[in-house]
Amino acid sequence: MKTAKEIFDHFINQIHFTDEGEKKSMAYLLLEDVFGLTKTDIIVDKSVNIDEALLFRCIDRINNNEPIQQVIGFTFFRGRKFNVNPSVLIPRIETEELIEHIKSLKISSPSVLDIGTGSGCIAISLDLEIPEAEVWALDISEAALTIAKENQKSLNSKVSFIQADFLKDFSFAHDLDVVVSNPPYIRNFEKEEMEPNVLDHEPHLALFVPDENPLVFYEALASFGKKNLKNNGYVLAEINSYLGKETLALFEQYDYKEVEIIKDIFNKDRFVKAKKY
Repeated sequence: MKTAKEIFDHFINQIHFTDEGEKKSMAYLLLEDVFGLTKTDIIVDKSVNIDEALLFRCIDRINNNEPIQQVIGFTFFRGRKFNVNPSVLIPRIETEELIEHIKSLKISSPSVLDIGTGSGCIAISLDLEIPEAEVWALDISEAALTIAKENQKSLNSKVSFIQADFLKDFSFAHDLDVVVSNPPYIRNFEKEEMEPNVLDHEPHLALFVPDENPLVFYEALASFGKKNLKNNGYVLAEINSYLGKETLALFEQYDYKEVEIIKDIFNKDRFVKAKKY
């Protein structure tokens, strides 16, 4: 039998990363959520009995650049626990800001469609934080929708899910107040800037667009919004920070008003907001 401190130290010593703070954060997270060992157990050097083979597998996965969120099977978004796996993007902290921007519109009983829902984090968060809202969520991936529905059930959400290819003549029978999306927007040539844990372990379907047509999803959002938004309805979407001006110009070409690019907490161009008149 080993102690919790010995297991913690073993984890730290076996992980290949050089950032000690990152290794310690991973160790605390993994040991608590996979093996039930708390920080207190580690501090008091409690004697414990764990599945060491499972620990070694987890260490190997982390050393192979698999995100810790996939190793433990979940992450937090807006303070809620969302299941994740390689079929869905791992929600980022900056994406949480989309929820605040939509809430700030102060639309009474809004009807909302989330396009490219992935884990369902945006749609489910909106549903839970705006209880009077009616929220739909669309994704092309059956595997992604399986995860989203698991999250819906565990978080007691009432979001309605749709499987469809948004780029291929998707039609919708409801008038909407808000179309929200975190669509694919990374150009293929930008792959060289990406970390291996993202490039090798998150779904390329949800990440990348052709170099020659990087705004393909925003053009589809703009077109869809003109047909399906109520007057004074909004498109709110996450964007490629390198293409803020181009994205703004596209929505203006579709005659949206009050188009603006909004910066995120890291001071990067991160969202487009466009109003239909």
